Amino acid sequence: MSKITLQVERREETGKGPARRLRAAGKAPAIFYGRKTEPLKLAVNIHEFKKALEDAGSNPLFDLKIADAGSTVSRSALLKERQVRPFDGSLVHLDFQEVLMDESIEVTVPLEFEGKPLGLDKGGEFHIISRELKVSCLPGDIPNVITVDVSQLDVGQSIHAGDLVLPQGASAITEATVAVAAVALPKKEKEEEEAEAEAPEGE
Repeated sequence: MSKITLQVERREETGKGPARRLRAAGKAPAIFYGRKTEPLKLAVNIHEFKKALEDAGSNPLFDLKIADAGSTVSRSALLKERQVRPFDGSLVHLDFQEVLMDESIEVTVPLEFEGKPLGLDKGGEFHIISRELKVSCLPGDIPNVITVDVSQLDVGQSIHAGDLVLPQGASAITEATVAVAAVALPKKEKEEEEAEAEAPEGE
């Protein structure tokens, strides 16, 4: 995974007044924090941030270039929270969490289902049970998406987290027995089958 380079600035002022002035200047307040780093208050150019996200997948990894007193330091980070105003979608605040490139992290990755399940031609219905999977990997190995082939899924069958083929470097945290997709009979047919199975012999 390639990093998204983002130029940001240190800021000292806090509170609603300074935050309003930042937004009026086209910037959003942000915080950068980590297990081994003191929290840093930042200012992020809103246009540059949105532009950086245009080509980013899920869980984008940022290379923050933090300008402070004439010098610049680089820090790797994940975007942990993005606060927006519900009525107009404008940025309110950003939270960046530092990651160390040689330490594994836990992330949630979207699942992408491909293929036509075998059971659809037999009257079955395809159900997506989960659209994401929690995995552990190094920051540089974060997958944008995990592809799930459902073409061989027959009526009454399920695909579980333990059945998925994960990208190199990633291991599932979600329990192996958790179903992510299934093909089942339509509800009405299933109820009729269950009623027939429960009926006393001779009726």
